[in-house]
Amino acid sequence: MLTNAELDGYLSFAQRLADAAGAAILPHFRTRLAIENKLADGFDPVTEADRAAERAMRGLIREHHPGHGILGEEEGFEAGTSPLTWVLDPIDGTRAFMTGAPLWGTLIALSDENGPLLGILDQPYMRERFTGARRVSHFQSPHASHPLQSRHNITLKDAVLS
Repeated sequence: MLTNAELDGYLSFAQRLADAAGAAILPHFRTRLAIENKLADGFDPVTEADRAAERAMRGLIREHHPGHGILGEEEGFEAGTSPLTWVLDPIDGTRAFMTGAPLWGTLIALSDENGPLLGILDQPYMRERFTGARRVSHFQSPHASHPLQSRHNITLKDAVLS
């Protein structure tokens, strides 16, 4: 089990990964994109922005945590010598990205053999980031920064799901 200090360090590193992915993706947003289909039967689009973002994140992981595994949507699984694996989806919402709608984001998680340890949803165009790990979850944007929390004492009939 990771210590709180180790987890904080990995969460900071995950934010660097999100920054690198955003820097690779944003120059492609709302431009003419070459789109490939990853499926022989169906449609699962991939763009150069997806690939560039995953390459950027993989490069940082290999440089700073060479023993960690990497599971990326575009390049698949790369085993590591550590029980820790980074899980990367460079553009979740590629179809929205392709149409110019800002309803996409980068997903990053760090997992061990027991499951996820931390996660980030980064929306670089909207400049919003959601982070979560043991004992901490947070929302950050240019206009607000606050811990994430559920509403207290809410009944099921008053709950809002989206």
